[in-house]
Amino acid sequence: MKRLLSLSFLSLILSCVGPPDPDHGLVENLPAIINTPSAFSYSLRGDNHPLEESIDLSLKISDGKSVASTLIVTDFKSKDTTTVRLEDGNGGKIYEYIITGNATRVDGSSTSSPKKAIIQGAKFTGILEWTVTGK
Repeated sequence: MKRLLSLSFLSLILSCVGPPDPDHGLVENLPAIINTPSAFSYSLRGDNHPLEESIDLSLKISDGKSVASTLIVTDFKSKDTTTVRLEDGNGGKIYEYIITGNATRVDGSSTSSPKKAIIQGAKFTGILEWTVTGK
């Protein structure tokens, strides 16, 4: 009897499964951030996600190189406006994006050294991918 009960318990434990892995690689409402001397990347799959991010960058841009910024927003369903901004060491704006729908933006003209990434919004729903590198 004890053996049958032990086998039943073991079978129950082994048959339990967790939630499926996301097929898009992003966990909802949990940003994936890469912050290295060569690149900065911020990726988020949001569902009514409040955004109030201020990230000090590790990014080092060599003299004479410009700052490349790529922002892609897909599956946007918010009624909210989200702001994504790259700032220099004095708080000056290098690039700023006002997100009100799906968008793709590519910039690469600034030579200012980025020091801070700021992302703000009340209820972001969609996928936001932002990458900053030197070029």
